[in-house]
Amino acid sequence: MGSPADITLLLLQILQEEQAAFNRFGNCMDTLLQILMVFFLMSLGAFARRRGLLSRQGTGDLARLLVAIFYPALIFDSITRLTLGELWEQRAMPAMTLLIAGVGLVLGLLTIHRIKPENPGRAGAFLFQSTINNYLFLPLPLVALRFGQEGLSLLVFAAMGFELTVWSVGVLFFNRVRRVAEGVRIMLGPPMIAMLVSVFWMIARDLAGWRIPLPEALARVPELMEFGITTVGRATVAVSMIVAGSRISVLRTKSIQDPHVWQVSLLRLVVIPVLAILLLNRMQLGETARGVLCVVAVMPAAITSLIFSERFNGDSEFIAASLLLTHLLAVVTVPVLLLWAL
Repeated sequence: MGSPADITLLLLQILQEEQAAFNRFGNCMDTLLQILMVFFLMSLGAFARRRGLLSRQGTGDLARLLVAIFYPALIFDSITRLTLGELWEQRAMPAMTLLIAGVGLVLGLLTIHRIKPENPGRAGAFLFQSTINNYLFLPLPLVALRFGQEGLSLLVFAAMGFELTVWSVGVLFFNRVRRVAEGVRIMLGPPMIAMLVSVFWMIARDLAGWRIPLPEALARVPELMEFGITTVGRATVAVSMIVAGSRISVLRTKSIQDPHVWQVSLLRLVVIPVLAILLLNRMQLGETARGVLCVVAVMPAAITSLIFSERFNGDSEFIAASLLLTHLLAVVTVPVLLLWAL
């Protein structure tokens, strides 16, 4: 039998192992609850659509409000909370989302070369789904719950990399080269304008020290304007989840048994996230920045891809099937991958 000191050390070791196991279990439950909360928010949109409280037209109107008002307000509120120096320190974020998209593009091209789909529209849709994921609106609540305001600011800033990809390469996937100019015009819409205005505001505030001269009676106007923008921006998460739930709830397709749907789902939910996370681990990134990017990397296919496909005459049946399957499987893959990555 060992000495009292040896027994004490053994007991301490056992306690440390038990504590580590308890912490891992706690992290697992925390991640799972966050994922379930996201899908609960989406279920509200599905419920509203099924009960007739929200129509197809209403969903479209909400989506337009989201892009034109709520999301730009969130961009301005999130970005301007950072200093120009902090934004410069995180300048790699859009490049990292371009890296994630690039991993999907390369793997998608390799898969297309192997499976050789006969329908050119299928090839373009496959590449879109492997390259572009749900990089913003679905990660929003997860990032907010786990990383707070700092994470939201980094997520919004990082999303610009995917925005550039969607409205440049994304247009070409659907073989509509003549509409590249339209894609550029749409890219320079309210979200991008809000990003540019935010950066110019930060330059004026932090470098030039510019302040709006106001009489004493109007001294609180900037504070009240900031409150208004913040309030509108905070609606982004709720509205985006309701829109997502509404759209997914009406997806009805027999193409879910298509082997190409399962192949792109495997790429989107497993292969691309694993490779992207391994690459991110080799980058010099802060803990929060890396965590936000990992959340982005594991997301399912982009819900907006269906609208994009319909607008540019893509393979909408394949897009709808892959959307449905990736979001169903994401209930399992997202928490498992985040537990491994974070």
